[in-house]
Amino acid sequence: MNQGTVFIVEDDEEFIQLLRMRIEAAGHRVFATGNGDEAVSLIQARLPDLVILDVFLPDTDGLTILKRLKSPIDIETGKPSRTKDIPVVVLTGKAPMIENMTRIEGAADFFVKPIDMEKFMKCINQLMEIAQHDKERKP
Repeated sequence: MNQGTVFIVEDDEEFIQLLRMRIEAAGHRVFATGNGDEAVSLIQARLPDLVILDVFLPDTDGLTILKRLKSPIDIETGKPSRTKDIPVVVLTGKAPMIENMTRIEGAADFFVKPIDMEKFMKCINQLMEIAQHDKERKP
């Protein structure tokens, strides 16, 4: 399998480092930002195979970012979205009831912090396999 790319949007630097270690150990590249305002443009520039997105960020909430990523049309350019098919795994330390909202907006999965790392990595690996398979099928 080709090395995939994961983009993490999370404001907790220690948590980013933990996720980075686990995901890189699984053979994938990791990019991260704690800045929600910049997240969409950075993701559009990198076009990762998977996004891990925290709901509660200090500057922009994750639901707004999720809506922008999953929108069929890029609101800034008016062109078809390049990010709508990227799977997004949503994380939150609060309010598990947000799960339904994130799924309606297109999240692939949802985890409440503290996360079960085994289940989380299983989910990440499965989504990355699907993304790699889809990539190989496209001309």
